[in-house]
Amino acid sequence: MYFCKAGWKVANNTNCTQIMAKITCTLSAKVDKQTGKSEILLRMQNRKMGNRRAHSRIWILPQFMNETKGEIEIKARKLTPDVKEAYVQKGKLDKLKNHLVIMEQSTDGALMSETWFQDTIDRFMFPEQYEAKVKKEKESFFTVFQRFLDTKDFAKARAKHYQVLLRLMARWELYRGKTLELDTLQSADLNEFRDFLRNEHKLFRTDKDGKRHPIAKYAKLYDLVPESRYPVERGENHINGIMKMFRAFYNWCLDQEITANDPFRRFAIGSQIYGTPVYISIEERDQIADADMGGNKHLETQRDIFIFQCFIGCRVSDLYSMTVDNILTDKRGTYIEYVPTKTKDENPNVVKVYLADRALALVSKYNSQDRKKLFPFIAQQNYNDAIKAVFHKAGIERMVTVRNPVTGKNEQKCIADVASSHLARRTFVGNLYKQVKDPNLVGKLSGHKEGSRAFARYRDIDDDMVREMTDLLE
Repeated sequence: MYFCKAGWKVANNTNCTQIMAKITCTLSAKVDKQTGKSEILLRMQNRKMGNRRAHSRIWILPQFMNETKGEIEIKARKLTPDVKEAYVQKGKLDKLKNHLVIMEQSTDGALMSETWFQDTIDRFMFPEQYEAKVKKEKESFFTVFQRFLDTKDFAKARAKHYQVLLRLMARWELYRGKTLELDTLQSADLNEFRDFLRNEHKLFRTDKDGKRHPIAKYAKLYDLVPESRYPVERGENHINGIMKMFRAFYNWCLDQEITANDPFRRFAIGSQIYGTPVYISIEERDQIADADMGGNKHLETQRDIFIFQCFIGCRVSDLYSMTVDNILTDKRGTYIEYVPTKTKDENPNVVKVYLADRALALVSKYNSQDRKKLFPFIAQQNYNDAIKAVFHKAGIERMVTVRNPVTGKNEQKCIADVASSHLARRTFVGNLYKQVKDPNLVGKLSGHKEGSRAFARYRDIDDDMVREMTDLLE
């Protein structure tokens, strides 16, 4: 993976004239007598300026530096103060190297003086020293966007969504043939971008074998800014979600006083519309848990993981990050504890869910000294495929009404064909809400922040609940 001229990532098999500079790390032989640390030295090799060396301004204890790999490597299991600091320094080094790649690609070779490499490092490491000067300089749209990504500590899944947005804007810039600029973008441009999101799938043709290819006129867009999968038709909810991320970037730019321009001030994004939430009953959950998977160990394992997720209601990203260390015990029983990654910045609350006997049995079933992770997880897409197969095996095949995300129309589907890891989360919330009817209490267990508008997408006020509430009037 390397970066193309505008700063977006390009796959290894893509033809591009500008290849990412090579950056290597070594440890200085000089050791600070007071701290015992040595400075990490950087070497950059590229076609523009040849071979340059510079000080990273990052110091670390030698035992955390793998000289062979040229990177910080932390193997210690105990989180001592030295280990904590090593993690911090590793994060700084990763961000510095990424910043250097962006700057190398966005800087003309003629401007790379003898001091450019060290000066670029110092500007990044000590921004306050260059604050007045930086404000006078004009940064490119994509350089600012990359700085936004570096500054915000997004959860892994959220960061991927923003990388998709970055590539979308890069292709849009190429498509329209006009450079994106923070200070000049207007609401009319946002309407144009929204139209691009709606119609990007039309830039492709389908051959006789059913494979999709970019129309020759637009092939360059996907050579320079490729995707692992070509874009398909997007629904309005998807498009509105993308526009909200774009707005979040501009809000950050306004807060940082990078620009005074706000193209979203007179631009209406629109609300996201969802259908009635689909989830399984407790009886159906138990039917799946007890179903015979026909000797298929793979399906049995993924079925067990799905059932466990139904008992704790977490997001799949949080589930996949769980280890045996998340399982704790107090006088009330055994529980699982975690901090939801999606809301850790705005609402860093600890979620604590006591485990039912069936959930505890699943933890014990897969407990292994050789494995740190809570369960033998597989790729999330493969997990979703396995869940569908499990539903069919268990005979959970009733028809449900779901909203088509592209057309916005309601359709009848077999629940097994729409089942996924997210259905486990809805099952947890939906069944608890039927019993408790308190969104804040249930939300505390599911990791929703108090008053979350998204909570409504996980529960439904069904006829039984309406009857119970009506009876209260008698």
